[in-house]
Amino acid sequence: MSLVRFVHAGALRLGSPILGLTDSPDWLKRIAVSAVRQSVIQLFDAAVAAGCQFVYVAGRLTEHTEDLRLASLWLAGQQRRLQSAGVRLVLAGPEAAAAVSAGGLSALVVPRGEHLVVRSAADGLRFSTESSAVVPTGSLCFLAPGSQRQTGAICFDSALHEGPLQPLSAAESSGGGVLCEADLERQELSVRPCGVQVLRFASERLSCPDGTTPEELLSLLHAASRSLAGSRGTTVVEWEIDGRLSGAASSGARLCEAELLRELRASLRAGHAGAWPARIRFSERSELSLGAGLEVVSRELAEAVQRRHVRRQVAQSAGSSQLGLPLGAGSEV
Repeated sequence: MSLVRFVHAGALRLGSPILGLTDSPDWLKRIAVSAVRQSVIQLFDAAVAAGCQFVYVAGRLTEHTEDLRLASLWLAGQQRRLQSAGVRLVLAGPEAAAAVSAGGLSALVVPRGEHLVVRSAADGLRFSTESSAVVPTGSLCFLAPGSQRQTGAICFDSALHEGPLQPLSAAESSGGGVLCEADLERQELSVRPCGVQVLRFASERLSCPDGTTPEELLSLLHAASRSLAGSRGTTVVEWEIDGRLSGAASSGARLCEAELLRELRASLRAGHAGAWPARIRFSERSELSLGAGLEVVSRELAEAVQRRHVRRQVAQSAGSSQLGLPLGAGSEV
């Protein structure tokens, strides 16, 4: 057997909630409740569909020890889909041994300070763990039949791919697992992303042409949201708008960030397969020109200057016998 296929995941963090979705519709909250578990299910499905020999979990199963027992029982139930396809589960996280001893799980544990060694034999793959004296802790080492440890090994640094499987907030924009294939004869290793996130978090920058109106801005946001709908799952987006915008005085209020967010959300349909706007903000270099509002601005300015002129006329005529103000005082403004 010259090809070794496996999927690699970092921290599963079962039992942890998705954060930052309080201001969201009910359908998105329901997705968020099960997003972490669904991402694990999709990881196992991806391993079976790709014909992998094992699933390697490098990070923690839970963030809190009190969640470990229930998480292990749930994970044992999901492991049956791996066992039916002959896919082995390998755990290398800090609480891997405790998770197996909690009951139900049938997994190979990689102890702290050791790495996984996969040897190719005539009857299939053989798994073992060895001291990390040569290979860094947590790494995977693949050996061809009859090869020596130092000369015939393909190494995969697990520490480079320890990110979370499912992001829990916008602070963790990346996530997911990787699908790996090691060719023992050619001594080659290929790695490609394995997108299993149920919820994705992204920050998108929308550059607007000069003179964009509020109506045109909403159309641009709609089009940008639809462009994100091709990926699997829902993307929670923080939009940053950059450009020189223009509009009438009456429509300027629509460019308030909260108002734009409300209008965009109200007009979205089938947000499950697209992008849900969590926040809209303007960049520091964005500008707004109220072309039709110049009349209002000039009138307010004229009134302010006229009041100052009148006060000065009152002060000048206070010591004279003339009462009142000259006709048209302040009209030169």
